[in-house]
Amino acid sequence: MNPENRDPEKQDLEKRRIAKRKRGIVLSDYGLSRLQGAIARFEAEQNGGDRYSAEALSDLADVSPSSIRRLWAAQAGVDQKTLRKIFNTFGLTLTDADLQPVDGFNPATLSQPQVDVSLGRSLHRYPSGPLPLQSSLYIYREPIEALAFHEMTQVGCVVRIKAPPGFGKTSLLLRMLDQAQQLGYAIASIDLQQAETDILENPNQFLQWFSMSLAMKLGLVPPPENPWGEAIGMSFSTTLYVRNQLLSSIQRPVLLAINAIDRVFAHPATAQAFLPLLRSWHEEAGHDAVWQHLRLVVTYATDRYLLLDIIFLPFNVGLPLALPEFTPNQVLELAQRYALSWSEAEANRLMALVGGHPTLVHLAIHHIARQPSSLDAFLEAATTPQGAYQRYLQTMFASLQDLPWTMEPLKALLQPSGVSVLDPMLAFKLEGAGLVIPTPNGWRLSCELYRYYLKRYILTE
Repeated sequence: MNPENRDPEKQDLEKRRIAKRKRGIVLSDYGLSRLQGAIARFEAEQNGGDRYSAEALSDLADVSPSSIRRLWAAQAGVDQKTLRKIFNTFGLTLTDADLQPVDGFNPATLSQPQVDVSLGRSLHRYPSGPLPLQSSLYIYREPIEALAFHEMTQVGCVVRIKAPPGFGKTSLLLRMLDQAQQLGYAIASIDLQQAETDILENPNQFLQWFSMSLAMKLGLVPPPENPWGEAIGMSFSTTLYVRNQLLSSIQRPVLLAINAIDRVFAHPATAQAFLPLLRSWHEEAGHDAVWQHLRLVVTYATDRYLLLDIIFLPFNVGLPLALPEFTPNQVLELAQRYALSWSEAEANRLMALVGGHPTLVHLAIHHIARQPSSLDAFLEAATTPQGAYQRYLQTMFASLQDLPWTMEPLKALLQPSGVSVLDPMLAFKLEGAGLVIPTPNGWRLSCELYRYYLKRYILTE
């Protein structure tokens, strides 16, 4: 048959297949993190939690070690057949979302028709709260995720996730809980934002609330009124209940996730009862097989108000993970997921106003893609009452309206030096809100957007 008479669609498909073989493909951040999480599970189940070398992975997947190294480097392409074999080895199915192009080749065009990219700009919901597990907008900040997924497979581990509000603590926690579920762990996720203030103020009442919450999350019968509390104390009673009634009956790993643990920091009596308890459970895992079932993950925005003796704290044990701001490349990646064709210069211009604050970056990109409007127009309006950040800023500063004593310290942050020494209680509140960050000489505002708002909010009072 004359090649010129062949079906044009078949010819085009053949060209794409040839291009794929020549250039290869690499994993997206999403695909890489999925694969690393699956390998971490496999290591926990099959290799005692020890990491596999590239050679060991190549033997498991029946591919060459050089393919594994190219995969981790994410710089040279690997053919799709090899990628699919690697994914299948660790119980995953390769999807288009796992892939990204090399040298301009787009793997999605192999199996999907071209779609007007402008449609993608309006498909995403308003950025508020944690990103769902299947969201394509979650930006992986390696090695954070890989470290978290691996550490939670270790017996008696503690993972401490610290970041200001809006940095993705809960989004990461959701992905850790999903990994734990796939590993077959029992899961108890307790959000201290749901604990009422009067409970937090009473150590005994808080420990009973915590025990009941933990039991119900694990699907077990909550404890009755504690008969030993007065005789041996609520802390020891709680320890006995968790070990003998909960962990012993489950007999498999339990991931206990405590969100917003910094809520207890402002209640010293409760903090001194609860935090040493968590630390003691971690230490018991060193010699007690029952406590080795427990994996502990805590999230918090700040620990600056901890005026307690350091020996009481679980915050100098385990793996600390401070979630960083987005890099310019990560800002560009998020813009691309909204089908925006940004350059590094545009990412830097946005970051000059909001830094790499994930939520502030996301709000800007969502607004620009949704309108659509230019970055110039967005930045021009951003610091005005009509700007896209107005609702976010009003919510952030609402709590300050009832604290008139904060006005003068905040004004000091607007001075030319931009750095001020703050009262510990005020620093706790402001860092917990994400408004300030520490420096060697004091505190400063965490981004220029807050400076513009404070000048209007305070100096016009």
